[in-house]
Amino acid sequence: MWDWSGLQYLLSIADTGNQSAAARQLNVSQPTVGRRLAKLEHDLGTKLFDRTPDGFVLTAAGEQLLEHARRIEQESIAAHRAISGGDSALAGTVRISATEALGITWLTPALARLQAVHPGMRIELVIENAAVNLLRREADIAVRLFRPTQNELVGRYLGLHAMGFYATPGYLERHGLPASVAELAQHAIVGFDESMSFIPHVRWLDQQISPDQVVFRSNSNLAQLQATQSGLGIGLLSCFVADRAGGIVRVLPDADVKGHEIWLVTHSDLRRSARIRTVYDHLADLIGQERQALAGQKSTLAAAP
Repeated sequence: MWDWSGLQYLLSIADTGNQSAAARQLNVSQPTVGRRLAKLEHDLGTKLFDRTPDGFVLTAAGEQLLEHARRIEQESIAAHRAISGGDSALAGTVRISATEALGITWLTPALARLQAVHPGMRIELVIENAAVNLLRREADIAVRLFRPTQNELVGRYLGLHAMGFYATPGYLERHGLPASVAELAQHAIVGFDESMSFIPHVRWLDQQISPDQVVFRSNSNLAQLQATQSGLGIGLLSCFVADRAGGIVRVLPDADVKGHEIWLVTHSDLRRSARIRTVYDHLADLIGQERQALAGQKSTLAAAP
């Protein structure tokens, strides 16, 4: 018998391309990943990866084993869902994924109210701007800003999440109120880290400004909010968050900034779970109540200073 638990290390290295990223994904040390891969290769008597300057590349044997590993992974996940998904008790752990802007400022208080009604619930909140893998049970429910595409997932469209430009009154008094997106060229900008360049409104902003205008960058929405509130420049922020933050006002309200669709997503098998279904429906109701605010329709527009 060979130790087939090592297949999860094969999967993680194949998905991430290197041992350090696999270690972070699996929440183990890098030497552990190296040892488990070496043991797997020893048990099978074959080399599974070529080590190259660009990362780990699967050998022909590795490619063949990966196909089997994918099937084993999916069967394992399906077995877990079949056992854990059919419970009827409003108790147990529900793991939810959301972006930083919505997860911290809005979702956390909402989940506290839910837990007060159902004290047997245990909530785990994963703050992640990139999408977690629901098929691998990295979360039970995800609040996503795009429509799900996998057939195994079910999603409910809940409205739009608007983005807008904001600045402090003090900044506008010193530098003037831009009358158009083109006039942003005359202003300091609170911008986004390169790791967020996959987001549509980040790419759009990069097309409107030059890099030397950006006086502050971050991959944290809350850090960008703090920088804008500190008067560093004009920030492109979530209207839902910024309108509640205080100390800043919205500018360029007619700017054609593409908003995000808001989708509540889970795996189809988990909808049989009473606790998953309860949290899913609760979140859908809460988001529905905030639909106008999420769409930026309650924003206070800046007047010329």
